[in-house]
Amino acid sequence: MMEKVNKMAGSHKLSEYDALTLRHLAKNAKVISFDFFDTLYTRPIDDPEDVFDFLGLNFGIEDFRQLRRAAQTAAFRQMIKAGRKEITLKNIYDNFPQAGERRFDIEKAEFEFELALVEPNDTIVDFYNEMLAAGKHVVITSDMYFGEDFFKRALEKFGITQVPLYISADRNATKRDSGEIFDCIIEETGVAPGEILHIGDNHTADVQRPGEKGLVAWHYRPQYLEKRNKNQCLASSVINGLFRCYAEKEIAAETFDEMGFKYQAPATWGFLKWIELHAAFDGVTKLLFVSRDGYSLERMAQQFFKDRLPSFDYFLGSRIAFNLALMTEQNFSSHLSFLMSGSNGLSPGELLERIGIEPPRDDVMEQLGISPALIIAPDNYALIQRFLTGYRAEILKVCQKNRRGLFMYLCQLGVKPGDKIGLVDVGWSGTTQEAFEKTVKTIMDVEVVGYYFCLANTPEKKSREPHQTMKALINNETVSARVVDKIYENRMAVELFFSAPHDTIIGYEPVKDKVNAVSDIGRAKAKNHNEIISSLNHGLDVFNRIFVEFCERMGIQLTALQLSQPIIELVTDESWRTNPLFRQVENFDSWGSSRNQTMKFADYFKQ
Repeated sequence: MMEKVNKMAGSHKLSEYDALTLRHLAKNAKVISFDFFDTLYTRPIDDPEDVFDFLGLNFGIEDFRQLRRAAQTAAFRQMIKAGRKEITLKNIYDNFPQAGERRFDIEKAEFEFELALVEPNDTIVDFYNEMLAAGKHVVITSDMYFGEDFFKRALEKFGITQVPLYISADRNATKRDSGEIFDCIIEETGVAPGEILHIGDNHTADVQRPGEKGLVAWHYRPQYLEKRNKNQCLASSVINGLFRCYAEKEIAAETFDEMGFKYQAPATWGFLKWIELHAAFDGVTKLLFVSRDGYSLERMAQQFFKDRLPSFDYFLGSRIAFNLALMTEQNFSSHLSFLMSGSNGLSPGELLERIGIEPPRDDVMEQLGISPALIIAPDNYALIQRFLTGYRAEILKVCQKNRRGLFMYLCQLGVKPGDKIGLVDVGWSGTTQEAFEKTVKTIMDVEVVGYYFCLANTPEKKSREPHQTMKALINNETVSARVVDKIYENRMAVELFFSAPHDTIIGYEPVKDKVNAVSDIGRAKAKNHNEIISSLNHGLDVFNRIFVEFCERMGIQLTALQLSQPIIELVTDESWRTNPLFRQVENFDSWGSSRNQTMKFADYFKQ
């Protein structure tokens, strides 16, 4: 027996050394046997039993996976009792009473689903074709309850040359138990065992058993099999499989592009599917995807949900812009807490910059009784509030301009009295919605419902529930309160995925009959922010192309919550905080940014 360990350069690709080693072994072999599943062919899912979950969803049978497992176990017991060596798909469904009169439909559906799912592993198929061209006697082996018809159709489907098949369900002989199927190959080819090379991924069935029969064995060990996690959610299994089979050709691993593919894209799909359902139920006439959270949502909606949603727009706005538009002479004092929020570490001038006001000259600030070099901290809050009050006239000019600009902008977007607006935001407590509603209702009679990815269990959210209509894909009713709390604790990661490659919008500048959005670059520029978001969205675009084709081909649908599960798993497992990609992010929140300090992503967790 000879086993060669294959360390992959990527999920499938062989390193140059391993490719040369494999060809050397093949050069001395007269017969070459290829294992089928996870070697010659692959499935774009991490756990093969996820097929059972999809069948259960398609046929509306709860706990289908457990029932299907039990039926297979019962079939194996009957097999042993009858003195046979392998089971068939028919044997399994003979032991599946829960299928009832749909038994044959489900049995056929499983066969066809698996057939639609499997596809060639290009790396090994290329070697398969190379061996055929070299005149080698090539065969395919598999321990499987499907018969030869399945394998013939799988080869024919992709135009791959048919070769002799050694399938356990037809041969009543397996690789895994005593290696009897290798005896069949030896006997029927008339070749000495040492002149047969077997290639496969399973150590017992593809290395140990052929070795016991005297064959040469080469252990195919792609990285994805070693890293495969069978305990992950259904969506993660599919998404990892799609990335491995398709996206790796254009997206490098361990990049923000991969993050966009695996986490941002499915969460965006899930959120939009959920919004589609609720917007129709609520009778929404206009959807506004608030920046920056709504950027990827609106992009995806334009491409895939145009005819499934009410009229919608990407809405350049923020809680900053709406709160400023809300401020008047009468309520100025009550908004001082908003102007002061997140100001620790800033200078007084920066406090004005972040709401779109150029700070006064240093001598003017001195006249107002405040040092331009002062660093804001709790012990000088009272002084800063007096400074803001003294500068009230200039602040209110900006507020008035924003109020007028917001009204013009809404009219520009086609919002009209009587509309029911769906305001789309990532989360968490309804702060942005509250500011928007209070401002808009002073200038236009509209109804507002807030659509959130997640609503947190904060006192602020609870205090708003009686007078704001707020709905969320993720809340205490769809997941546990503990999970909601964990998501909120790690909300900065979610906000990164729902961001945009442009600066925060802080107000509006009316120019004749048009309105320009006013943005805030921040006092300390966000490190690589636009590049990071562009990379995430590239991953999202690649996902869209692959995911839509896969779902159409397989006839499957994942629910909104299932599609959101990968990002939930990511942010509720705090190991993400040590990921070097996230550690690159600096000064993510322009509202709290200052020239006096650099905010690392981890610093936001301490606040």
